[in-house]
Amino acid sequence: METSILEIKEDGFEVSLMDGSNWSVNPGDSTKTICWYPTQRIKIKENSDGTFTLTNLDTAAPDKVRASRI
Repeated sequence: METSILEIKEDGFEVSLMDGSNWSVNPGDSTKTICWYPTQRIKIKENSDGTFTLTNLDTAAPDKVRASRI
């Protein structure tokens, strides 16, 4: 599924997307999300173990972060 960023909290630990979903980012990955900004395209992928990966399609080497829905 593909959507766009609506908002990122200052600390990078929470990402809100245009589809209405909110995500808690893995603490080790917040250094990537803190540099993201609204309107960037995000791909949401559910992994086989039930976890999720958010991929920023608008960064140079698509940034991938682990996240859970909140």
